[in-house]
Amino acid sequence: MTLRQLEYFTAVVQEGSLALAADKLFITPGSMSSALSALERSLGVQLLVRRRAKGVTLTATGSELLAHARQVLSAAESMQSAAGAIRGELSGPLHLGCFDTLSPWLVPPTLEYFAEHHPQVEVILQESSSDELQRLLVGGRLDAAFMYRLHTTAALDSTAVSDVRLQLVLPAGHRLAGQDSVHFAEMEDDPAILLALKPAPDLVVATIEATGYQPNIRWRSRNVETIRSVVGCGLAYSIIMGRPRGDRSYRGDRLVYKRIADELPTNAVQLVYAPGAQNNAKVRALRAFSTEHLVQDTKAHMDSSLGGGFRG
Repeated sequence: MTLRQLEYFTAVVQEGSLALAADKLFITPGSMSSALSALERSLGVQLLVRRRAKGVTLTATGSELLAHARQVLSAAESMQSAAGAIRGELSGPLHLGCFDTLSPWLVPPTLEYFAEHHPQVEVILQESSSDELQRLLVGGRLDAAFMYRLHTTAALDSTAVSDVRLQLVLPAGHRLAGQDSVHFAEMEDDPAILLALKPAPDLVVATIEATGYQPNIRWRSRNVETIRSVVGCGLAYSIIMGRPRGDRSYRGDRLVYKRIADELPTNAVQLVYAPGAQNNAKVRALRAFSTEHLVQDTKAHMDSSLGGGFRG
């Protein structure tokens, strides 16, 4: 029995498919299948039921041994990290989650930091919705994740990175494009396109309706660039957090960002992790980087005309 076999076993269970797990770990399905068969032979039990085109399911024995496999892998990772700490360096995997729309701003500098200062750390990235990120954190499958404070509902610890505020996005030719700020009520019955990633749509709609305005939601999209492009075409307005440099859509249409004049609940980007995760030296390094460098970087991209709205 090898650690690599245990890694393959837990990956297949997590992905629900041998092919997906093999793709994630950059090996062939045949190699993974052979390793899993060897693991079952070494243990003398069947761990998985494999059905062509239907993925894999755990046997009762596999369910019992899965927790042990994860404990062994965690212990091996801790031993590797401890050895690295003794040598004065960090090493091993860091499972980092990030809410989809935050990734373009937060992931590149984080990867750059670890590549430069802790090259033996392998950052394994998981981009997803806030609900999924919290599930993975609670289940011990992520070490930490970047997400919004108002999206966090689970009992997790957190460190603030930067305050943020929703912004109104209009096509350049919109009748309100010349104003410094806009009340929701001024949008009247204009069509809107909103983000579809949970729990963002529910929170945004609740925030809007709390001001007494009922938005005319025509479309939803999981892709921020799709939203920006639809706005750029003049088909709708949107309410989002991120503001890339350039203020143009993929097509080149100019976008106008406006401060929302209505009172909005405070929100922030934060680094979220399970209680006790700061005992992990890699999480402590990530936390220090986030509070010392990401804060400065995000503040550098704030626009004073938006009342300090985070451009990401």
